[in-house]
Amino acid sequence: MSQDPLHGVKLEEILVKLEKQLGWAKMGELLNIKCFINHPRLKSSLKFLRKTPWARKKVEILYLKTFCKDNPATKALIQNFIEQKNNTPTTSTRRDDDFSWPTL
Repeated sequence: MSQDPLHGVKLEEILVKLEKQLGWAKMGELLNIKCFINHPRLKSSLKFLRKTPWARKKVEILYLKTFCKDNPATKALIQNFIEQKNNTPTTSTRRDDDFSWPTL
């Protein structure tokens, strides 16, 4: 049996439970995700979250903190999400002195 509290829970189920518990306005306020602020709908939010991993992780963490805080695996799972975010390479900033003309 998996200790992962998200195992087997569909994204739609997560959104429905969060919306019932918190409402779209509170979710938008807590997560600062536009699909919960501007004309929120379940279908459009699901479409956005399926295409946007950083937003989906925010929603999953809110779900864990709201409904699974007593599960012993929750803290480790949230920590893992945060570490993944911190280890994700960001776009490198390019300095002007790194410029080189292309060869023709």
